[in-house]
Amino acid sequence: MNLNREQTSFAIPMSSKAHEIADKRRKGISNPEKAKKIYLNTLAVYAVNCYLDCMGFETNWSDADNSNPWMLSLIDLADLEVKNIGTIECRPVLPDAEYLEIPTEVMTDRISYVAVQFSQSLKSATILGFTTQPAAKVHISQLQSVDKLLDYLTQKEQAAIVNLRQWIGKTITEGWQTIDELLHPQQIEWMGCRSFSITRGKKIDLGLELNGESVALIVTLAPENQSAIKNQDEINILIQVSLTKDEYIPGANVYIPEKLKVAVIDDKGEEVLYTTSRQNDNWIEVEFSAQFGEKFNVELILGESKVTQQFVV
Repeated sequence: MNLNREQTSFAIPMSSKAHEIADKRRKGISNPEKAKKIYLNTLAVYAVNCYLDCMGFETNWSDADNSNPWMLSLIDLADLEVKNIGTIECRPVLPDAEYLEIPTEVMTDRISYVAVQFSQSLKSATILGFTTQPAAKVHISQLQSVDKLLDYLTQKEQAAIVNLRQWIGKTITEGWQTIDELLHPQQIEWMGCRSFSITRGKKIDLGLELNGESVALIVTLAPENQSAIKNQDEINILIQVSLTKDEYIPGANVYIPEKLKVAVIDDKGEEVLYTTSRQNDNWIEVEFSAQFGEKFNVELILGESKVTQQFVV
């Protein structure tokens, strides 16, 4: 995912379409205060949805959302589900407000709370930032910036747990690709991926440290793992990190970033194995065995950026 992570806030025009949706959702509500709440909540969700769409994230919110206005009048709700990541709460902030206010009824089951401040005319909205703390009030100055929101959501997306037993059963986790889709043929030959029965990869975005570029995380399971699963025994796992084929140029001096660390973390949170790239490395790898039912994490660390991928055998 190639994202611009330099902004600290993000302005979005509130089009006539946005106001039409908000007006539709407040219809039938006789209480002016509740109707206003629904209107502003809808505009806030619209703004965040537009922003995430621009940045390449998919949501389950639709212009044709048929939310019941009566139900919306009972609950102060402005939620937005981001596919494969979780639900965020989009909270409206009036022009002169100093705090982001979070209602009690939305203090659970949210991965973050995003502050959306409107102009006096409601013709524009600015996404100020976010917090992951479900506090009743958060001062605007305490919010994390919009650029960190993108990193946060990306890490959440990449951290979905992967069940390797399902891979052996021919069910591949969503978001993981074949090596032919992810790597150049020359990379596949160098890394010896063809000698294994199951190899899948995933693009990993390390944010500012890679200037929007990605590396490939490759996970390979050895052929004998079929019988290992039947016997509930340990399986052999090879973790490799290389450039994606979009970044790789045959014959050119293009390498993975120097000092990129790949670490294996056990279920107690202890680092049990790691390797770090040197100058001019085409790829790096670690190989280990894991017991049936064992959980472990793979961390990719470069500078201040860290991405964690969870696995279970």
